[in-house]
Amino acid sequence: MSTSGRAVTAVALLAGFYLLAVGIVVGLLALDVALYQASGQLRPGLLKIWALTAVIAYPVVRVVFLTRRRSADGELPGVLLTRERQPEIWAMVDRIAERTGVRGPAEIRLVPEVNAGVLEETRLLGLVPGKRHLVIGAPLLIGLTEGELESVLAHEFGHYSNRDVRLAAVTVAGRRAVLHTIGGLHQRADQHQADEAAKLAAKAEKRLAKGRKPSGEEASGGVDRVLAKLFTLYAKLYFRVSEAVGRRQEYAADQVAAQLAGRDATAAALRKMPVLVAAQDFYLGRYATIGWDAGLLPPPGQVYGGLLHLLSDPKRRAELAEHALELPEEQPDPYDSHPPIDRRVAAIEALADDGRGPGAAGPALALLHDAERVLTELEVVSLIPEAAGKQRVEWPELVRGAMLTHAREAAADADRALAGLGLPAGVHGLLDAIDGGRAWEFTDRLPKSEQAAAATGRAAREFARPALREELGHATVVALAGAGLAGWELSWSGPAELHLPDGFEEGFDPALDAACADGADTAPLRALLAGAGLPAPAVPTA
Repeated sequence: MSTSGRAVTAVALLAGFYLLAVGIVVGLLALDVALYQASGQLRPGLLKIWALTAVIAYPVVRVVFLTRRRSADGELPGVLLTRERQPEIWAMVDRIAERTGVRGPAEIRLVPEVNAGVLEETRLLGLVPGKRHLVIGAPLLIGLTEGELESVLAHEFGHYSNRDVRLAAVTVAGRRAVLHTIGGLHQRADQHQADEAAKLAAKAEKRLAKGRKPSGEEASGGVDRVLAKLFTLYAKLYFRVSEAVGRRQEYAADQVAAQLAGRDATAAALRKMPVLVAAQDFYLGRYATIGWDAGLLPPPGQVYGGLLHLLSDPKRRAELAEHALELPEEQPDPYDSHPPIDRRVAAIEALADDGRGPGAAGPALALLHDAERVLTELEVVSLIPEAAGKQRVEWPELVRGAMLTHAREAAADADRALAGLGLPAGVHGLLDAIDGGRAWEFTDRLPKSEQAAAATGRAAREFARPALREELGHATVVALAGAGLAGWELSWSGPAELHLPDGFEEGFDPALDAACADGADTAPLRALLAGAGLPAPAVPTA
């Protein structure tokens, strides 16, 4: 079947989805009428049947026909890139629109996701065209070359230049309508089940209070759950057809991108997309938000813009390049509108060499005028409100503050154990516990595995010794870092690196071993601390 044929089939199936709902309601009404005609009079049993059919018909009518889906109110997300402030990006977009022969966007917006797309405000399920909006993900500008970005944008406009995808908007709108219906029914079923569970729990509590066993009855989603399953079965058929249309559209749009931007640039951009997604997730989790719990964020513009540091690091760049070359083989998902990326790359690389190479090699970020300011604006409109209360610091200070906060949080169990012994928190309190013969009493207050908790005698001590050593070493690092005598250094190639005072590291392990031995000797570690500039706190006098 051609793409156009599949699209027409998808539209027919969408109409069938609503006809299914109408059929359920009409069938229930017909049943009510038939039963009334058969009985000839209103009987109590007939009223009960009518009430049951109303219970079944009501969620269908309400969810499928009466509940309005939320439309995007107000502006689209992201930062508006005007022609006056961003002429180079607009020049590229205008050039692509002209070469693909399609109507260009009315506005361009920068968003934080690894994504690009042309959104259109259509009517009548996409049959009547409207205003177009182009969204470009900041990671694409940061991680792609100009030639690769041109390919990505050409792909998006390619969806509109291919005549066999004119019903694409219909299938997309239909997908949203179907998901809305199924989601609404499941939501009603969940609420019904929760209410029923609460009532059953109350009944069970009353039965127990009277010395009787609970009934064992379990809550269900009622008729809403049954209807949701019924519509889901139909939806699966619709999705298999409509998503098949989507996958063919993706291949067709890739061909447009290759014709406009070149085979090599298109293949390179496709290879980079999943890598950029992984890099963005890794960066946000391990770098940009590492100081969140400490109340810290990177400098303005660096929450998203700092991805450039990661991508520019030689080691990281080599790792990402390797991942781009070794795309995993995936099987097509019949319910996914996009084919596996490795198959899309293979289809483009199978094209004849067009001699254009990778295209413009300059960084796409150079197209964005005053990038730091724009990325700062993107933070303002996309970060959650709590971000406004975070302190903005430079990367080195961010890493030191974040790691110290994490280290102190990790020492919380040890500090509580020391407090339970009446000792001060920190390394000196722990050293005092060891000197006072209370080391194993301290470790007994720490969280333990089941095996360690069951051990006794010598075995228990051998389980506890590594925990004592770990907590002592950790408390030492926290004390030194808190006093500014040690700290963590930012590394874009790997985890933050801990730097101890000069000469400290050589004697650290032997000193820990001595303090945790059966004949504990804390003098070496105390001497190391004092030599680093961290003497023991003064003992208060009476």
